[in-house]
Amino acid sequence: MTGESDVLDARGAARYLKLNEQTVRRLARDNQIPAFKVGGTWRFKQSSLDRWAEAQQCMGGTPEVLVVDDDEPVRDFVRRVLQREDYEVRTAADGAEALRLINERVPDCVMLDLRMPGMGGPETLKKIREGWGDVPVVILTGYPEIALMHRALQYAPITLLAKPVTRDQIIEAVGTLLGGPTG
Repeated sequence: MTGESDVLDARGAARYLKLNEQTVRRLARDNQIPAFKVGGTWRFKQSSLDRWAEAQQCMGGTPEVLVVDDDEPVRDFVRRVLQREDYEVRTAADGAEALRLINERVPDCVMLDLRMPGMGGPETLKKIREGWGDVPVVILTGYPEIALMHRALQYAPITLLAKPVTRDQIIEAVGTLLGGPTG
């Protein structure tokens, strides 16, 4: 018989599965992972998670990255690099579009330009933290201005990549945050 120690909350399940906590919550909400609610809080049986994870390895689940940059060539370059590494990638040209996409489906990681017209990187990052907590964020910037960086750092943790960014830098940053693609 399984004991209470076999039951994890969302944070514990995320650590156990080496996934983002928001991803675990999304999977539970979408009935894609074995979970149940106690007092409005998601709970996960460790033994059920083991079986689910084993099945996922056989099915090859793919981590998702949202790339947000107003510069279309940069956005397309990052998208192509990540897709070649077997990540699922969605793109947005600005902060408002990014938030709409995140609201539809929370990605496992966000790559976010710091300087964009309209809602810039710091404002977008603030909204991401307010609505979706600890989604890993990589800041991409060709303008490491102190004021913009200071505003973004208020919503740490973040990873910073200076433009022009290389293929290897993108792969390393995302792979470090997500543990590499599983597909």
